[in-house]
Amino acid sequence: MRQLFFRKLFLLRKLLMKPSYYQGKTALITGGSSGIGFALARALLERGASVCLLARDIQRLGQAKESLRGKIPNAAIHLIAVDVTETEKLSGALNEYVSQFGCPDILVNSAGVARPGYVEELPLEVYRWTMDIDYHGTVNTVKLLLPEMLKRGSGHIINISSLAGVVGIFGYTAYSGAKFAVKGFSDVLRSELKPKGIRVSVVFPPDTDTPQLAWENQFKPAETRFISGTSKSLNPDVVAETILKAASKGKYAIVPGADAKLLYLLATRLGDWIYPILDLMVASAVKKKNKSH
Repeated sequence: MRQLFFRKLFLLRKLLMKPSYYQGKTALITGGSSGIGFALARALLERGASVCLLARDIQRLGQAKESLRGKIPNAAIHLIAVDVTETEKLSGALNEYVSQFGCPDILVNSAGVARPGYVEELPLEVYRWTMDIDYHGTVNTVKLLLPEMLKRGSGHIINISSLAGVVGIFGYTAYSGAKFAVKGFSDVLRSELKPKGIRVSVVFPPDTDTPQLAWENQFKPAETRFISGTSKSLNPDVVAETILKAASKGKYAIVPGADAKLLYLLATRLGDWIYPILDLMVASAVKKKNKSH
């Protein structure tokens, strides 16, 4: 019921709004078959854009397309089934798409994974896997599509990092490392591409109610669960609306959610003073863990 209420509210706002920044534009979304990527696809279609969903699983892509068409019958939706870490296959798939439909106006890098755990217990393979998808997957799509954007002299790249890419979260050494890398890449990308007419935005969402979060919850250390429990996970539709509203205004750093905004503000304004705050959060979580045992 709550999701239905949000959808109706967003549709009403859409009817009352001026012509959208996204009207008539094309958007390619990695990780578009579920989670934030899927929510962004739906919100973009509602604003008059056409979308291309890129993900590994063709079956999930088909289900996502069917779901979107059920809500927006005449939507222009294309699918690319490829892994963002397989550079040669990705290059071929993107070249084929560009030759048919042109370079997308908007590139959203939403493909990502997270596998929490204590640093001493996480295998090295988890670090490589996370970095390959979250960071190198982002770099790959940007590098492959950027030449066409530069020729055209326009475009908007939206990279999904994480609040864990601004402040290190207990239990997320692999994920935080990869998402910090996405932030660093996006920071430099913004500086280099702004004079060339290409916008860049980077998003720092907190826990969001997605299949990925449900999967990673099973691996969270007890301390991480207690820290995560201090704030409620966001609805992906709310996150998508926040992203599109801020990006349409040319905002670079986008932080959905009031609690996330506060932590982002503390992490970026307090300098080293953020660490005593984090230590207090961890100490409280350890105390709760010990008490529960």
